[in-house]
Amino acid sequence: MQRTIRILRVALPIAFFGFILLIVLSWNRARVQKDRSITQPVTSTQRPTDKPQIESKAFEDTQTIAGRIAARIRAKRVVAFQSGWNTLEDVQLTIYRPTGLTYELICPQAQFNSESKEADAKGGVKVTSSDNIEMTTAEIHFDGNRLTNHIPVQFRIDRWTGNAGALDLDVQAEQLRLYDKVDATMRPEDPSDAPLNLKALEGVFHRKENNVTFTTNVLMTRATDRLVSDHVIAHFTADRKSLVGVEGDGHVTITTVDEGDTGKKEITCDRFWSEVAGGQISAINAAGEQVPAHAIVEGPPKRDMVARTIRVGLTNKQVSDLRAEGDVVMKELGPIAREMTADKLTVFFDPRLHRATNAAVEGNFHYKDPRNQASAVRANYDIINDHIVLTATPGFDPTVTSDGQTLKAKLIEFSPKAGTAKATSEVIAQLVSKQAGPAADSTTVFPASKPVFVNSDMVTLRQANKLATFTGHVRAWQETNTLFADEMQVQGMGDQITARGNVRTFLYNTAGTEQRKTPMLTRSDHLAAHKNERRIDLAGNVKIDDETRHLTAEKATFYFDANRKVERIEAETRVVLLEQPPGRKGTGEKATYLVTRHLIFVNGSPATVTGPNGTVSGDQIAIDVTRNKVEIMSPTSATKGTYKSQ
Repeated sequence: MQRTIRILRVALPIAFFGFILLIVLSWNRARVQKDRSITQPVTSTQRPTDKPQIESKAFEDTQTIAGRIAARIRAKRVVAFQSGWNTLEDVQLTIYRPTGLTYELICPQAQFNSESKEADAKGGVKVTSSDNIEMTTAEIHFDGNRLTNHIPVQFRIDRWTGNAGALDLDVQAEQLRLYDKVDATMRPEDPSDAPLNLKALEGVFHRKENNVTFTTNVLMTRATDRLVSDHVIAHFTADRKSLVGVEGDGHVTITTVDEGDTGKKEITCDRFWSEVAGGQISAINAAGEQVPAHAIVEGPPKRDMVARTIRVGLTNKQVSDLRAEGDVVMKELGPIAREMTADKLTVFFDPRLHRATNAAVEGNFHYKDPRNQASAVRANYDIINDHIVLTATPGFDPTVTSDGQTLKAKLIEFSPKAGTAKATSEVIAQLVSKQAGPAADSTTVFPASKPVFVNSDMVTLRQANKLATFTGHVRAWQETNTLFADEMQVQGMGDQITARGNVRTFLYNTAGTEQRKTPMLTRSDHLAAHKNERRIDLAGNVKIDDETRHLTAEKATFYFDANRKVERIEAETRVVLLEQPPGRKGTGEKATYLVTRHLIFVNGSPATVTGPNGTVSGDQIAIDVTRNKVEIMSPTSATKGTYKSQ
């Protein structure tokens, strides 16, 4: 971009303006000195209808200011006419500036009217200076106030060469207008660089204001970089040697291609302006007035961006960043389309690889692709690694919805391509049945076909294997069923739910015709719920509370019916059963609780039941909860006891 805009540092037109002005002023002051030693009939072909009066040969005139030579004019022949016109042949005019610069004008023929101050230089006019200025044209006319022609003008100043179709210099206003197709090319300082070219219908140089205005079909190019606009203004320092700014408006298109023909970026807008640092353009700003500014950045993937303003930052002539502000919309046009909206979005580029590396987003950020949606106040986008980080602000936590699964937390990281997400701190998740992501509903723990909500300190989601892992103060619930744990993992469509660390459940889905008013409570070190097998396995320090019945064991398994209601419970290893009331205790190696029949079978070697009515032991003991009856069920084994039934 910097290379494209450097054409506006053209010192040529301003220097040319100053030179022409000096010529005019010098000519204005000059008076033709007549050689009175030659008085003979005079003829001239320059003014065939005018009457010549006096001829002077080998004419020379010198002007001085305060003792310093200001100008010298020479001509081989000067003819004065009755009309007040004077013709000069083989003219050479030299102007000496106080700065030490010299300017020289040479032309075969010239005419000057001493009364009207009009002048014409014809036959091929050439202007040169000691500081590398050269201009040629067929003729120039001066009407006393304006210096004009309407024929091609060629110029060379410093590293600039070019041409225009006409010129118009307003002496009083110190304003030079080149028009009818201005075309200028700058030779680069480094021969390995490409030249820079400017084309426009006209260019106006304002010496007093130290600026240059190009209008109509303005085109600046350097290699593959280009700028197109209806109107461009370049601002210079007082000595007109350094550019201090450039701006333009009207159908603006800025195109830049980094070294190696890579990283093409194109911006269209209604107007633009520059920022300059250290004598070089450090940024270009584009704004939309009627419609938003529009930027296209080649990829992969290709990015399409619109915003009220777009700023292109430049470092060492390469694009370093692109910042969009105000109703920003950025689309990534890759194999999977993405769209991001925000108040402010900045994309940073690798100056070596000329590709986008990361982006920073501020204010009202929204993201969407076919599978994911996200929202936050602030976000960072690692483009190379396809990693987006959303952070919270007071009063607003970021949210990500991936295949119907919703996450909300203080910090969320997700990778759309990899299909992973990680949320940290005050996590709230909503899991629903979707073919593409993990779900927990319609399971033994969460039986209804409704969303399951989860709180935790952290969660990771992986779409590829449909896995969700929650850690730290986990609380999962669906309606009234609730699970607490240090960690919970959901696999597939709830095919398996596992939990570990201080696991607790509150289950209301037990078999029976009446809805439970109090839950069945469980505690364990581990839990594994199997959807297809319709069972839950508990392991390690198991405790089950069912109203007034309390059971402890090392392992327990819950079996569910087709309606996902608890049908029976089997417990193993160091089983202890307490019933309050009636104050009964049973022990054994295994217990089976038939929930729907309210029967408990305790097995052991032996199993024992102790209560207010006495003690009984045997290989298997049956407890009828409804009838408050205890029976020994071991016909082939020895039994003993003092238990008395009520």
